[in-house]
Amino acid sequence: MQQSQQTAAYDATAAVQTLTETATAVHVVPDRDEWNVVIIENGIERLQSFVQHDWALSYARGQRLRLGLPAPTDPPPATA
Repeated sequence: MQQSQQTAAYDATAAVQTLTETATAVHVVPDRDEWNVVIIENGIERLQSFVQHDWALSYARGQRLRLGLPAPTDPPPATA
């Protein structure tokens, strides 16, 4: 019984690690007077900062296209 629990725990840990390593996402995040585009590709996070919200949205749109991710339906309102 204990062996099967250890195997199940190992399988769950491996699944989470694989998901993290292959995670791909693009987010636009406000940061004081700037907009950050956070790109997560194969578990590696990169950050690109922009002064203009429109520039950040355009860059994020291009990164989503490059990564084969779906485009968001409506961009969030500019609040930064």
